[in-house]
Amino acid sequence: MLCFLFMVTKQVWMKSDEIALDTSNTPWMDVANAELGKKVHELAADDKFVNEMRLALNRASELEKAASMDFVLAESPTDSRALGHYKLLSQKLPNSVQQALGKMEAKRLEERNPEIVKYLKEVKTDPAYDKKGVSYDIAPTFESGGYGKITAWCAAFVNWCLIQADAPHLGYATAKSWLDFGTPVSHGIYGCLAIVKPSTSTGSTTGHVAFFVNTEGNKVRLLGGNQSGKISSTRFPESWVLGYRWPTKINNYLLATGGVLT
Repeated sequence: MLCFLFMVTKQVWMKSDEIALDTSNTPWMDVANAELGKKVHELAADDKFVNEMRLALNRASELEKAASMDFVLAESPTDSRALGHYKLLSQKLPNSVQQALGKMEAKRLEERNPEIVKYLKEVKTDPAYDKKGVSYDIAPTFESGGYGKITAWCAAFVNWCLIQADAPHLGYATAKSWLDFGTPVSHGIYGCLAIVKPSTSTGSTTGHVAFFVNTEGNKVRLLGGNQSGKISSTRFPESWVLGYRWPTKINNYLLATGGVLT
């Protein structure tokens, strides 16, 4: 049982017995550790046809550039028509073939990563970040720049573990959305959610969310998904943490202070 103090406006402190969270039971951590034991990690598409086609396109592009350069060298450097022709040839135009290959690769990634697809099926987009306030289903993979990619899945993993443990969950795929979920706690507690700022190790532009394990010096150990493309127990700088949240159906802090629940 955790009891703690929260500071509200004008340095007024709440009594510690006004809010209490039971932090002794964390069944979702058993689920998360079981998934960790499976060594789930992102598998490459490994599509021979797509790879060979992509190499062929790259070679064709190089030949096209070389041919356009030969054309310019054959003409007078002051010939505006030649320079204009080269400029036109050197422009990067949308390549429908590359996009098609990217979509094929994305489909292959979906087939190769059923565990990650399983996590992503349980989340949608956060309507708070949509101009019309609409929430959409999440595609587990997508095409970008002619390549297939896996959708960032850290929030999906956290959400899935909470569902399996019959615990409160949010259902949104955006990591920073979890800063408004549950009840805030003042420091890391085993099993709470830690929301950290974006980093290259998670490949997300909206931050990262994972389960807090412990503090090690000036770092925190987090158990989560999409940590370097896999489920892992990884250390992050404590200064990166934006907030800690405990999975509750209502925000007990706001309830205790008479705040408005949203």
